[in-house]
Amino acid sequence: VVGSPVVLTGSGFTGTTAVSFNATAAVTFTVNSNTQITATVPVAATTGKISVTNAAGSALSAADFTVIVTPAITSFAPASEVVGSPVVLTGSGFTGTTAVSFNATAAVTFNVDSNTQITATVPVAATTGKIGVTNAAGSALSATDFTVIVAPAITSFAPASEVVGSPVVLTGSGFAGTTAVSFNATAAVTFNVDSNTQITATVPVAATTGKIGVTNAAGSALSATDFTVIVAPAITSFA
Repeated sequence: VVGSPVVLTGSGFTGTTAVSFNATAAVTFTVNSNTQITATVPVAATTGKISVTNAAGSALSAADFTVIVTPAITSFAPASEVVGSPVVLTGSGFTGTTAVSFNATAAVTFNVDSNTQITATVPVAATTGKIGVTNAAGSALSATDFTVIVAPAITSFAPASEVVGSPVVLTGSGFAGTTAVSFNATAAVTFNVDSNTQITATVPVAATTGKIGVTNAAGSALSATDFTVIVAPAITSFA
């Protein structure tokens, strides 16, 4: 990072008059010997070659020196996943990343693919919230929340009985990422995840009285009580 010391090794350093980082002059440097210089990374330095100049000429490093800057997260994908799944972060300043977190829970496994991309695994105990990236220059949080998909739970539904084609509102938790809703094992063709705690589902054709089910990538849940499908009456006899 800017302000840190960098030790250069080489030859012909006696009489050095300038050291630069990608053409930005180092204000502070010390010629320790003819084969070593200690230079401080200057303000405004960017990633690139280090150069040394004396009265006889100049030399450039063969490899680039990377200036670590404060990271920034511009996006991540997918927007929701289960524990143990990979998430790709896009941004800048990822070089030198020392930590990635999901709502303050450290990701045990992550890889800095490049200065603009990190692949991190959603850690055990992660909860919904901001994703964080940290390096020696600072930290950054995502602008939006990453949703950790957990197994759903249905606490109630209303109304308790209805006809085919009518809406039913389910209340519970872990509804984010719901992939299926069923009425006594008959799939609801139409449903909407209103929030992590509410789903509105339409009673499907062929539904029968029984438990309502909700499924996502983390698991499934059934309602504690039966939902009653109201069907047309039929008179079989009278006396």
